[in-house]
Amino acid sequence: MDRGAFLAGCGALTLALSRPPDLCTHNEVLPYNDPLELKMRVLDGPDFALSQYSGYVVWMNIFTTWCPPCQKEQAFVVKASIDGYDRGLRVIGIDCAEDDDVVRAYRKKYAIPYPIAMDQKGGFSYALESKTKLEFPAHIFITPSGYLDCYVVGEMSEQEITRKLDSMLAAPTPKPTSTPAPFI
Repeated sequence: MDRGAFLAGCGALTLALSRPPDLCTHNEVLPYNDPLELKMRVLDGPDFALSQYSGYVVWMNIFTTWCPPCQKEQAFVVKASIDGYDRGLRVIGIDCAEDDDVVRAYRKKYAIPYPIAMDQKGGFSYALESKTKLEFPAHIFITPSGYLDCYVVGEMSEQEITRKLDSMLAAPTPKPTSTPAPFI
């Protein structure tokens, strides 16, 4: 191999390794070609229907209160929800199979300002997982048109979340068809 080809190959490898990996996981359960619809009971609030968020970037953060990675990223999820609100971001927490009082205490501890949908029996969370055990947290990113953009299982760094949200919020978006009430 000549020196020029070797250096070109090294440059291409360096460029490839410097790009963030695609964190998204393909999930056979979630529709990719149709708008996603989801309805759930919300802790101490009106029921959640994803269709109410048409025109907004939606980040669904699936968690449990006992999960150390969920606790670790929670302060940043709250900050991102507040910082991104005026840019068109709506965050929905989805708790997996815990009692309301436990989730209320968690919401209070972290001053969570967004609605928390209650996956009371864990059916939604279990349906997302193809393995025999659940992994938390999980993240679902929905486009303003209601389509699944990305599904991530496991903890995301602040940089990964910021990069994902910035790219989605920078894209042209349709005007919201309704304004869901803020939950505070």
